[in-house]
Amino acid sequence: MLKLTGRAFKTQGLAPLEPAIKLGQEIHRREKILTEFIVRHVSRQEAALDASKKLLFVPGHLERVGDNVEFLIRAIRTMIQEGIPFSDDGIKEVSTLFQKAIEILECIGDAITTKNRVLIRHIVEDGKQFENIANDYLLNHQQRLTEAVCLPKASSVYLAMLDYLKGIESHTRQIGQKFSESVTS
Repeated sequence: MLKLTGRAFKTQGLAPLEPAIKLGQEIHRREKILTEFIVRHVSRQEAALDASKKLLFVPGHLERVGDNVEFLIRAIRTMIQEGIPFSDDGIKEVSTLFQKAIEILECIGDAITTKNRVLIRHIVEDGKQFENIANDYLLNHQQRLTEAVCLPKASSVYLAMLDYLKGIESHTRQIGQKFSESVTS
């Protein structure tokens, strides 16, 4: 879903957004199924109760990731349909955050599957680095805005995209942190 949304941003085309929206609907549907499955599993597994309880959060955070991607879809659709231009630096920054968010999401899937503590630590550390980079981009954006390199109508869309990408990273990092606790329990 995030890859398709990133492709729409990169190509400034609406076509990748439709399958991304369908994936978002599937995420919402599966979150409820997965949460119900985990709750039933926890109630049957008294011995592993503490570790399993920590996994109850995973479907909700995954759904929040999906929500942030849906917000990105809306922002990109607005950008394309209204012809809102981004500066070259703005495009490069958002593209970089898209790529980093995709990498972190791919890592969390691998970490959950393998229970690899080193990979989980990498996700948490990369997440902190992601946040710092996004904050630097915010400062760069403010400078571009004051120098009239960035148009005011592009500013709110750019800032929204930064927020949504930070939300994706934040929920992914929280999954990593909680999963790390359940693996070490």
